[in-house]
Amino acid sequence: MGEVKWVVKDPVPMSYYTFDEGQWGLIQLFDGTRTAAEIHRDYQAQFPNEALEATLVPEYEEMLRTLNFIEKTAAEKNLALLAGSRTARKRAAEEKAEGFNPFFILFHVLDPHVFLDRTLKYVRWLWSPAVVAGACVFFAWTLGVILVHWSEVWGGTKVVYALGQKPFLEIIQFILIITFIGAFHESAHGYVTHLYGGEVRDIGIALVYATPAFYCNTTDSLLFTNRWHELWVTLAGIYIEAWMCAIATVFWVVSYPDTLLHDFAFKTMLYTGVSTIFLNINPLIKIDGYYALSTLVEIPSLREESFGYVGAAFQKYVLRLPVEVPLVSRRKRRIYWIYGVLALSWVVVIMRFIGGIFYNLYNHYFPNWAVILLIATLYFIFRKRVRLLTRTLRLLYLDKKEFIMSAKFRRPLLAAGVVLAVLLFAPWSRRKLDAPATLRPVRAVRLEAPEDAVVARVLAKEGERVEAGQPVLQLTSPESAEERVRLASERERMRAELARGREEAEASRVFQSEARGASIDAALRSGRAREERLIVRSPIAGRVLTPRLGDLEGRAVLDGTLLAEVGADRTLAADLAVSERLFDDLEPNAPVSALFRGHPAPVRGRIVSLAPAALTQPATASTSADPAAPHERPEQFAAVAVFDNADGSLVVGMTGNAKILGRRASYAARAWRILKRWAQSTIW
Repeated sequence: MGEVKWVVKDPVPMSYYTFDEGQWGLIQLFDGTRTAAEIHRDYQAQFPNEALEATLVPEYEEMLRTLNFIEKTAAEKNLALLAGSRTARKRAAEEKAEGFNPFFILFHVLDPHVFLDRTLKYVRWLWSPAVVAGACVFFAWTLGVILVHWSEVWGGTKVVYALGQKPFLEIIQFILIITFIGAFHESAHGYVTHLYGGEVRDIGIALVYATPAFYCNTTDSLLFTNRWHELWVTLAGIYIEAWMCAIATVFWVVSYPDTLLHDFAFKTMLYTGVSTIFLNINPLIKIDGYYALSTLVEIPSLREESFGYVGAAFQKYVLRLPVEVPLVSRRKRRIYWIYGVLALSWVVVIMRFIGGIFYNLYNHYFPNWAVILLIATLYFIFRKRVRLLTRTLRLLYLDKKEFIMSAKFRRPLLAAGVVLAVLLFAPWSRRKLDAPATLRPVRAVRLEAPEDAVVARVLAKEGERVEAGQPVLQLTSPESAEERVRLASERERMRAELARGREEAEASRVFQSEARGASIDAALRSGRAREERLIVRSPIAGRVLTPRLGDLEGRAVLDGTLLAEVGADRTLAADLAVSERLFDDLEPNAPVSALFRGHPAPVRGRIVSLAPAALTQPATASTSADPAAPHERPEQFAAVAVFDNADGSLVVGMTGNAKILGRRASYAARAWRILKRWAQSTIW
């Protein structure tokens, strides 16, 4: 069973406060008829199992006065107003110094209360039991369609969100569709809040972990006595998006593939299905999934309490600091540990993601200053957390200072120094270099037409494996065919002439017929050799690389025309582009690991050669012009990697990402090399 909570709403500043049963019981005793001693006595009588020190009652009174829970006299109000005017500037400065939360930034847009109140009657049927039951069947059908066409849907999702590869107009279209869907999503939260008696006064735009989103302030749902009503408010946006996804799926299924309706319905499926819904149900960030989870476990401040509990436990049991871990029930302890660890891990992933975005941006426009700009940007964004870390480290140092300075700690400190030195200066690490990879054959041969001919038959298909000497195409030559028919007829005539010469015993006639017959036989053998040459065979074992090879059938081709290409596929190669800044880290025979799309497992290979020149050669300077200045961005060189393909599972043209393991070097040497290169390329 969950614990009893009291939620109080202050309608003026729109603030909400949560109290447990003991706190609410103490608040009710501040009714203006009791002294502090009487409040303490009555509280102990009401809650005999909870010890309360008498000195805490005045402190609690001050806290309630700060929250305006206790009515003030006119004089107290005037004094408070004067004190507030004096401290307002100081408080604003402190808030500015603390920075903002980069994971959750809100921008207020409008107050939707009047609009929702007037239009609720038109949409409330969507949440009736009969409609919800039918919707569940509808959603199940939609899920089945998505699963059947999963490869197409997932591939489309990746294409839709690849904004860096889209023109400006498509990016504008993307923003408009997301805005349209977001308006319906947040309106659904507001409608359900109104449906169960709450108020919504704020709808706006949010940046959630650097991702554009929308928000609707439905804090009034905390006042609902029915937990399922509160859960419905949380799930309303996902429910409406599921409706939109299901309707779009229907239009996608029934429309023609080459129509605008089909394309628009497919995009709507992607925005409201795989991407948006799975983002919203993620409970590790404070959007719909988080609030649904906090409602189910009946812990409204699940994230804050989990972080506080895990942080306090880490400081007490790991850092051995004098910090008290909050006393909570066994159920809450399990929830805090599970959720806190997962949410903190997700924060690390998001921080890494944000860092990657800024690094790619800076590396694209300011490659020589990318690292410095990245450090400054991350400090600016996460300076609040950096200050928290420095405060914790300072507290750790002050708490352990005497122990660190003692003789007992010198030996462990020396051992730690040795371990750190080994980690920094021992050449045990290898830098990983990432590069896109496209497979190509190590050796490829061209099959050309031996003479002017017509392609009679295509004997192999694109991607088909052929052996050495196997026919790939069969050509015919009209001249060769006519010559063969003429020679065959002439040979029959010579045979008849030879027979008549022998019957008539004419030696000269027989001699001429035999000589002419021998000449015809030689011509026929030459014709057969010519026809054999018209059968185009592969000189090596491999795969046919030419696409749509069957289209050649029936076509006339000239002598030397390229008919097909065959590439040896037992060993495949890939040209990996490596920045000149990292070129010194490479060496021949360096191991390579690559993961190609369509291949289930990573493939191991090695570097066989390094290009002696850059991929993009600068223009040669003319006599009338100065040489071109070096590029601002570093040049790229090609490292050729080969991969064994004895089982034939790799196919020419496969794309993926490769990781090259560079020379072994210590972290200190790598840091020095980076600093040296930066100084040489930027300062010098």
